[in-house]
Amino acid sequence: MKFWLNLRLLSLRSLVANPYLWGGLMGMALLAISVYFLFDNGIMPAYTRHDVAISVPDVRHFPFHEASNILSAHNLRVEREEQRYNPSLDRDEVVDQKPPANASVKPGRRIYLTVNSGTIPMVLVPAVDNLSLREARNRMVTFGLTVSDEDVQPDSIPSPDPNTVTRQDPPAGTSVPQSSRVRLWYSTGLGDAYTTVPDVTGIEASRAQQFLLDRRIRSVIIGGDSLAVRKQSPEPGTRVREGFEVRLFTQQ
Repeated sequence: MKFWLNLRLLSLRSLVANPYLWGGLMGMALLAISVYFLFDNGIMPAYTRHDVAISVPDVRHFPFHEASNILSAHNLRVEREEQRYNPSLDRDEVVDQKPPANASVKPGRRIYLTVNSGTIPMVLVPAVDNLSLREARNRMVTFGLTVSDEDVQPDSIPSPDPNTVTRQDPPAGTSVPQSSRVRLWYSTGLGDAYTTVPDVTGIEASRAQQFLLDRRIRSVIIGGDSLAVRKQSPEPGTRVREGFEVRLFTQQ
C-alpha cells in the first residue's frame, strides 16, 4: 500500500515539474483572454450597436401618420396610445411622446406616441331660461359647453326682467358633443309700445303661447302645454306693454 502511495506522489511531482504542462496552461489562458476581448470589443458592439445612438426627433403636435413616418425614417418603431378626446386640439394630433424629444436611444427603439383621438363625450344642454346671463354662461361651462361673446345677443322681442335669458339654441335637453357652442338671447326689459292681449282660451297652450309671442306678448303656462287654455290673466282686451307676461291656465 505504501509503495503505491509513494508511486502516486512521484508521478504528481513529475507532472508539476513538467514545463510543457505550464506552457500549455498559460497558452490556453492567453487564448481565453484574447477571445474574451475580441468578443467584448468586436463582436458584441457590432451585434448590439453599442456605439450607435439616435436622437429622438420631436413629433409632438404632428398628425400621427406624419409623426410615424418621421420616426420610421430614423429607424425607430412607433407604438400608438390614445387619450380621451380633447376638442381644443386636432383629431389624431400627437400630444406626448416617450422617450421625449432629443433623448439618445438605440436604433429600433420603440417610441410611444399619445394621440388625441378618443371618443368625443356627449352632454345634455341644460335649461337656463330666466337665469341671469352670468349664471347661464357659468352653467353652460360647467356642462362642458361653450358660450362666446358673439353667441350672446339681445332678444328682438321685449320681456320682463332685464339681462335674463329668454331663449337658447340648442334647446334644453338636446344631446350635443362636449364643447359645442350654445347661443343665448337675453331680455332688454319691457318695450315702450303697447299692445292688446288677445283671447286665447280654448286653444292648445303651446299654440296659444306662440300666438301671443307673434304679437310680442310673452306667456307662462300653468299646467300641461298640450292641454287647452281654460283661463288667462290678464283678461282679453287688456292693454299691456310689449313683452308683458300673460299667465295661461290649462286646469281649473
